[in-house]
Amino acid sequence: GPAPALLGGAALLRFQGTRVVGFLMIYFAVQTGLNLYMKVVLSNTAVSPERGMKGVPGAFLITALQQLVSFLVLVPMVAVLWPTPWRYTPKPLRTPRAWFGVLGLSVTFALNIGLNNLCLSLLPMSINLMIRSCIPLSTWLMQGALRMCSPGGGGEGSSATEVALMLIGVFFAGTASIAKEEGSSAQSTEATHMGLGVFVGVLSLVACALYLIFAQWLGKDVKLNPLDMTLYMSVPAALFLLPLMFFLQHPVGWKGFGLMTDWQVFLQVLGLKPGLIILISLSGVFALMYNTLQYALVSELSATHTAFAGNFNKAATIVMSLVLGMETLPQGFWGMVTVGSIVGGIASFTAYSVLRAGAGGKGH
Repeated sequence: GPAPALLGGAALLRFQGTRVVGFLMIYFAVQTGLNLYMKVVLSNTAVSPERGMKGVPGAFLITALQQLVSFLVLVPMVAVLWPTPWRYTPKPLRTPRAWFGVLGLSVTFALNIGLNNLCLSLLPMSINLMIRSCIPLSTWLMQGALRMCSPGGGGEGSSATEVALMLIGVFFAGTASIAKEEGSSAQSTEATHMGLGVFVGVLSLVACALYLIFAQWLGKDVKLNPLDMTLYMSVPAALFLLPLMFFLQHPVGWKGFGLMTDWQVFLQVLGLKPGLIILISLSGVFALMYNTLQYALVSELSATHTAFAGNFNKAATIVMSLVLGMETLPQGFWGMVTVGSIVGGIASFTAYSVLRAGAGGKGH
């Protein structure tokens, strides 16, 4: 599980020869733990058992809170270190291009995480993670579009084999979604919201691809490090999510409730079980740890190796969600198709990551 991996990884970090393995174990623990934690918060936590209310389906509000918590954790740390020899000074934004980049990063990050959290509240974790494993394809398509609009502006291309592996991965992701829908009972929330959930998941892939391109550009051209990016984008990202929190209505999965906004969900939770707000806020600390660790891993190894590790973690998270009873497989034929599609999809994108590593690729 995540806890032993975290402790083991921390111990291995102390030795130069096992440093990379330690990093990967900690990354596994934090990514898997965060995914399971968010699924519990969004879909499984009891708000009011007698009224059939499970989970806090307020994806955009939760994402905004995570960003504010990250900011409120980082700013005091910078302030405490200011009078010491370890003072940290964020890189100033001196050009309109830099400000535009940070604004673009904030908006795309907010949409990436917010839409993914909404997808996670509507879909089983296995299907959500299968959709997220398609990030390499969405990034490749977005980079291709940028190359067409601005030669040299979209990173390097991919070989025919890499494209084929990405397309096979997407085929398996689609098959897994269909099998899960066909095998679910018509009354289940999973079956009811499968189409909407997949659509939201695809939108989150587009946002993620744009976010990765903005992050790469800010790192290379503006020379912002991950800590600078987090400090600059946290508040704008939270502010951008405010209209979505107050005005966007979506299914919530609570019995007897129709479409609701995140703010209406928040008021219900505040009235029935206010302690859950602490659980939601804690996810901001975990998310900050995950983002920092991901950036550190990219620096230590490469973006490709990080994507490879991420795909392994997704497969492990699906297994753990089944073992913990957070979701169930369809019975009979559709159950076998679901398992085969999940294995095939993760394997395709893992093979893609290996090929990119062999070619010296630096993108997802």
